[in-house]
Amino acid sequence: MNHSRREFLKRSARIGIGALCVLMLPRVLQASDQTVCPKSPSPAKTIWAVRIQDLGKDSEERLPLACLQGLVNRKQPRIFLAYDRFDELWLDWLRERGDVKEIRWVGPKEIYERFLPTAKGLVITDPDLPGSVNVATMLAAVEGWLPVTPRLSKEFGDLKVAMDLRGKWKKNIEAYRWFYLRYGSQMSRQACANYDPGQFELRDYFVEFQVPLVWVSHPKDAERSRTASPAEEAQFARDLFQKLPPNIPCMGWWDHGLAGEEGCGENGPYSGMDLISQCAKFQVCSAWDGYARGVGNLSVHSGTSATFRQKTVAPPPLADKVYYTFTRTDGDGPNFWRQVYRDLWNQPDHGKVPVGWQLGPTAYDLIPDILDYFYRHATSNDVFVNALTGIGYIREVDYAVTLPTAEQGAVWDRFMEMSGRYFKLMDLSLLTTFEAFKQMPPATLAHFTTLPGIKAIYGNYHRFESTTAENATSEINGVPLFRAVLGKSGPLDTPEKFTRTVADVVQDIRQFTPRKRPAFLHISLSNWLVDMRALVEIEKALGSDYVAVRADQLPALYMEARKRQ
Repeated sequence: MNHSRREFLKRSARIGIGALCVLMLPRVLQASDQTVCPKSPSPAKTIWAVRIQDLGKDSEERLPLACLQGLVNRKQPRIFLAYDRFDELWLDWLRERGDVKEIRWVGPKEIYERFLPTAKGLVITDPDLPGSVNVATMLAAVEGWLPVTPRLSKEFGDLKVAMDLRGKWKKNIEAYRWFYLRYGSQMSRQACANYDPGQFELRDYFVEFQVPLVWVSHPKDAERSRTASPAEEAQFARDLFQKLPPNIPCMGWWDHGLAGEEGCGENGPYSGMDLISQCAKFQVCSAWDGYARGVGNLSVHSGTSATFRQKTVAPPPLADKVYYTFTRTDGDGPNFWRQVYRDLWNQPDHGKVPVGWQLGPTAYDLIPDILDYFYRHATSNDVFVNALTGIGYIREVDYAVTLPTAEQGAVWDRFMEMSGRYFKLMDLSLLTTFEAFKQMPPATLAHFTTLPGIKAIYGNYHRFESTTAENATSEINGVPLFRAVLGKSGPLDTPEKFTRTVADVVQDIRQFTPRKRPAFLHISLSNWLVDMRALVEIEKALGSDYVAVRADQLPALYMEARKRQ
């Protein structure tokens, strides 16, 4: 019998993950009916907090602390890790809201003294194999072992070494295959992740909820490291995601790896966004993406709750003017709300110009306490807009295309049901779409006109190749559609660049202004907008013929103009 089992394992290794996933990851057509993302219990009133930033960026303590946080917080959130000043701001907000009464700032030693008994043993990572960090994290999730480096393992004398990963594999893909062969059936079906082995902020959440992890390398990574095998990793990820249920979030991010690897990229040679969209998964950008640090402490934030209602403001009287609205991109990621958006809202020029802030609805599950801050502190010029596109960031033209044709309709129906439910929970009435590289067919776009109470669709991350001054404003199923007219721009990091960027944006807007009045324009602002003063200067330079309005006012003005025709 033992001989037969060994032969089975050998054959299975030759077959690969695709066949194994059929056994381990049964296809389920629906995610949870309760929440899209898993949520923690309510936080404890006393929180033990560690300033990770004080340990240094190369500290080996980050891995065991993050994984221990997940093990402990699984029962009740009690550990909070402050990776930077923004985490400290949000911890203070938790106390101000009443979620937490006492914060005890301690060091790693105090955390281990109090909480180490939660772990059941140690798993030693392989310093020469980045993938062993992700595998050790998943072992922590299912076995309760604490991942440590070889050096740190000597400092946990009371815990026995349950497994040593050093020298077990030569390539990352071998480590992932080994893990999913043995433990795949124990991993979550409610979420998945592509996560850089060099990042740590999300590991508490992944451990808490046993989230299956992969990391797909870039071809350049294979040139630098013998452990990377991008083509195999991409196929592994595709097979894994296809066997997980459709309409679940994929967390993490696809590039800007911090462990010496670049990652396959959002739009790279293996296009992470194309991959997950084709497998009917939607992205929740929550890791470092080159602009915002990964969002940590989700095992704490997800245990909070809030009710969301937007402030409404009547539009100005309609005149023969050019009405335009700004939407700020990338709010589909909770990492942006934790860091970038908080920084923008803290600036003195915030609130002087109307802005539509893109919002990913999964924030309702993951960071309700953080969103509560923004809803409470919104000015009369702030409005929240459903980000790319519906419940999560997808490539709309590719969604679910690898699923059997007979299942695709049901998957889209479920995607829209989830999107509509969270659309109401977040008090949203506006939607932005991605559609930057491929033209979205009208039939696909029409899905989103069914969202409850939708007033307008703001199309495109930035200006599409076929967009003109004449076709930028239209309708679909009676819903106004405003396509982005601003191309790529920026940056603002020097006085000279600031002046040039403002001038370029103004020129772009004027170039795509139609002759007919009144006119209506969508100005999509991407990550070059790091200084709210730029919007004040753009508004000033455009002059009195151009009127900046809220994103929920533009469709009302447009519909009034249509009635007058």
